[in-house]
Amino acid sequence: MVQFFARLGYSIAWYLALPFALVSLYWQSRKNPAYRRRWRERFGFVTTLAQRPVVIHCASVGEFMAAKPLITAFLKSNTAVHITTNTPTGSALIQSAFPAASHSYIPLDTPSFSARFVKRINPRAIVLLETEVWPNLVSCAKRNSIPVCLLNARMSAKSAAGYEKARAIFAKTWQQLSYVGAQDAKIAARFEQLGVPAAHIEVAGNLKFDVQVPSATKADVASMQKLLAERKVITAGSTHDGEEVLILDAFEKLLTCKPNALLILVPRHKERFERVANLIEQRGLHMVKRSSGRPILPQTQVLLADSMGEMLLWYGLATVAFIGGSLIERGGHNPLEAMAFGVPITSGRHVFNFEEVFQQLDQLQAVRWLNDAEGMHDTWLGLLTTPETAQRIGAQAQHLFARHRGATARMHSAVQQLI
Repeated sequence: MVQFFARLGYSIAWYLALPFALVSLYWQSRKNPAYRRRWRERFGFVTTLAQRPVVIHCASVGEFMAAKPLITAFLKSNTAVHITTNTPTGSALIQSAFPAASHSYIPLDTPSFSARFVKRINPRAIVLLETEVWPNLVSCAKRNSIPVCLLNARMSAKSAAGYEKARAIFAKTWQQLSYVGAQDAKIAARFEQLGVPAAHIEVAGNLKFDVQVPSATKADVASMQKLLAERKVITAGSTHDGEEVLILDAFEKLLTCKPNALLILVPRHKERFERVANLIEQRGLHMVKRSSGRPILPQTQVLLADSMGEMLLWYGLATVAFIGGSLIERGGHNPLEAMAFGVPITSGRHVFNFEEVFQQLDQLQAVRWLNDAEGMHDTWLGLLTTPETAQRIGAQAQHLFARHRGATARMHSAVQQLI
């Protein structure tokens, strides 16, 4: 199949795949009607008030939260910015955080849609984040002498192996990148092996280490901690299908020893909120939904965080954190927000998306590994019963977090030099 698409050409293949992409958008709109709006932007019909902005593409919520300090840095340096995203949820957060900034969806990656987008925006540079490489957009930018930067770049060994198999399709794209700000040396080496010129690669660090806890969030944490009194809080963040069942199994067992414990459950995707709520209700647990506005009462056992953009708040309240996407082969999610608060971290072993960070945590014995519900219960009970151990591993994680700050300044400087 890879060889077929290589002979066919990426651009032609994308046109053939376009109907499936549109069907996918329509299918997602069945659960989230916002996907049915602003379709013209998906075809490159975008407008901007900014004069020759830097386009910063934040695929969804996680990338946007990481990019916020970088976007702020550009705006403070009087550089116009146009922010793009793939999802309605990401769009809503962008418009809330930067109401005056120019914003649109990024077009589907065909030659004509990308060309229309570039012509209408006329950017000084295009910034992509983490793994979001769009070959037709990159090629179109190259033809128009517009630098394309991949910032906060990550590339797992598994993903690199997949791209190696598709080398004939993506080789030109890697060569056309003007700058790759890799999160660590292993990732930098993988990009070089794929074909990015070594002179265009820098080990710039991870933008997420520069996460700032807003004063308003700190105030919210302090306020809610008073309401929670001495309750032990387990925050399970960015969870996926198959994980919530294990989490609830472990938590129900934990309640027999720690009846005052509170579980804050934060599903990764908005579309799954109701399904997870049903799982909790089937257990007969006392639940409060964040969206209901109801208070957390002494009898509340589970807070379902059916909101977006509040992960810092939930980790700020945690006594123990679980990082989701790690008990299944999803590759794990960002542990850095929990690290910023010095919260002891627990995780499954499928963490290839953030392998370098987790390796460093492991070397410092600042993460506890989980395999199943039984191990999850035993580990959580141990950390809640021995607070001195929890404080020690949380402090190790927080020190590691502090040591790696500065990626925003390095990447902002690199893009400014290109433009």
